Amino acid sequence: MAHRPRTWWRAIAGAVVVALGAPLGHGAIAGAAPSPTPSLVHQQEVVTLGASGAAPLDLTVSADASSTLRVTLFPLLITRGALEGVVAGHSPGVGAIASTPAIALRCARHGTATLAITLTTTRRAAAPTCDGARPRLRLACAPGHCDGVYPLRLVLDQNDRRTVWWSLVTVRGRSALTPLSVALIETLTRAALVHPVRTADALRAIARAASTPLTLGADYGALGPIILGKDSSAPGPTDVAVALDRALASGEHRAIDAPPAETDFAGLADHHLDTQVLQQLNLSSDLLRTLTGRYVDGPVLLSGPVAPEGLAALARAGETRVVLAEDALATAPSTTLTWGAPFRATGVAGALALATDGPLSALLEGGARSAGLRTALVLGTLDFLHYEAPNAPAPRAVVLAAPLAKTSPTLIDDLVAGLARDPFVRTTTLTPLFDARLVGANGAPTTRALAPVASSTWTGRNVTSLLTVIGEVNSFAQAVRSGPVATALRVAVASAEQTGSPARRQNAIARAQAALDAQLGLVTVDASTITLAGPGNALPVTIHSSAGYDLAAVVHVSAEGLTFPKGSAVPVDLNAPTVSVDVPTARATASSVTLEVTLTTPNGQLELARSAVQVRIAGTSVVGYLLTALSLLVLAWWWWRTTRRRSVGRHAR
Repeated sequence: MAHRPRTWWRAIAGAVVVALGAPLGHGAIAGAAPSPTPSLVHQQEVVTLGASGAAPLDLTVSADASSTLRVTLFPLLITRGALEGVVAGHSPGVGAIASTPAIALRCARHGTATLAITLTTTRRAAAPTCDGARPRLRLACAPGHCDGVYPLRLVLDQNDRRTVWWSLVTVRGRSALTPLSVALIETLTRAALVHPVRTADALRAIARAASTPLTLGADYGALGPIILGKDSSAPGPTDVAVALDRALASGEHRAIDAPPAETDFAGLADHHLDTQVLQQLNLSSDLLRTLTGRYVDGPVLLSGPVAPEGLAALARAGETRVVLAEDALATAPSTTLTWGAPFRATGVAGALALATDGPLSALLEGGARSAGLRTALVLGTLDFLHYEAPNAPAPRAVVLAAPLAKTSPTLIDDLVAGLARDPFVRTTTLTPLFDARLVGANGAPTTRALAPVASSTWTGRNVTSLLTVIGEVNSFAQAVRSGPVATALRVAVASAEQTGSPARRQNAIARAQAALDAQLGLVTVDASTITLAGPGNALPVTIHSSAGYDLAAVVHVSAEGLTFPKGSAVPVDLNAPTVSVDVPTARATASSVTLEVTLTTPNGQLELARSAVQVRIAGTSVVGYLLTALSLLVLAWWWWRTTRRRSVGRHAR
């Protein structure tokens, strides 16, 4: 029996282990840290060969000390097609020029290993790295003639798991004569608000890059909800609003209008709604100024397809500089050698355009690759574009546009640092790239054709109902004295001006109208009976508001048999749940009247509320006059009798 307590304790311990899911067996040790997920944390993008013909290529990988890494170098790239194959994760289709043996990553600490591989044009020994390893890659070129972009293959073996990465490295021997002008645009769209904490982190990363020119695309579809949620108890929108303000605090950072990709500028123009074309742009600008106090720069970013009529409508509205998505053009500039200069769209007068680089922009959007690998691929591609025409007489421009929702803070940090180190590029804002003197520079075409766009269909009902809700929302917005409700309504109207079927557009218009009607339902006129003491007294009209914001309005009254000497319209400020308005009255011809009360916006174009109020007026009927006269006679007779009795009594004494 003496061993029984130990038996019980063993049973209890076994039950605890099972309950906690301890990974016993297969050599696992309880509490051991899991192997890190293999990834390329950082790679030096540009290697500068010195006079010795050798230089280190720094790498950091996520791996444990039992892993091995093999690095292979391939011949420099000649065509962008071959480069894009490497970016997509494919072999360049040629034999390797050098490879390292499997390097044991015994230097790994806390899940990462940092090492340096020597690139050299000679047979000299490599410098030691990673606990004594001396890996090197010998270039098959003479010193001073190795400049270019080379594919790299990295193979990591960790715990019977093999991971292969394809990357790019730039070898530099000479100075860059004409660096590329690179404009990086991060677009803040509604999708970014799905994960507001991550978006706020990305904006903070932009704020940290205070000395690097960067551009933010402002979309009212995102700015409106940020304003609406800024003062709420939810931390997400508030964090995004604060981070956005900090991201634009630097003088090197700019914001531009970036309306939603589905905006139907051509449809608005076709139906004589040019004012709404301008409103689509002004809305983002106004909201950004409300949030940050910053104004937008002149260029407009159009993310979707655009018809010539839409581009012409923007030009008429004064927006003559646009950034187009590459797929909005009939021929993608990135597939040619004549890219990098502003151009005019065929058939559109007055508009100057730049196109984004489609493949590079897509690379920024992410996927399964780590931020370090994507940074190396982006910078390697930019360096390759430089080497396409390293001695170009005029600077060439590359515009990258990526949604903030798909850009991690780590990628922004890595990319900004890499751009600052890269001698073949210089970051810039958009405005200098629209210099008209650059049109046709370096042999680029002066005009480019837009890709065909199917015209959208608008019904008469679409146009009529849209005009109605536009007028009502504008009138209501002028009445709002506080709060973001006017912003929400304007965003709802603008969101209805999108491409798509007439039914879809009508549903969006109906949603905007319903949003306005919901606000109107928050204001009512008290219909309780009012008793007026007599003509000339003020008539109290009571208004109830559960809106939660101040609203300027006008009370209009009318009633047969009652006149209003100071007018039948009285301004009122609805700044409390219940507000009473006194309306002076004059002559009355009846004892009871029905008062029609209408509450409108200050310009009178929108009715906020209406009610019929019963008013009872004392002292206005013939019976009332007779009763009053009879009362006076009785009072006079009583006074005469009382006075006479007193006089007789005194004579008797």
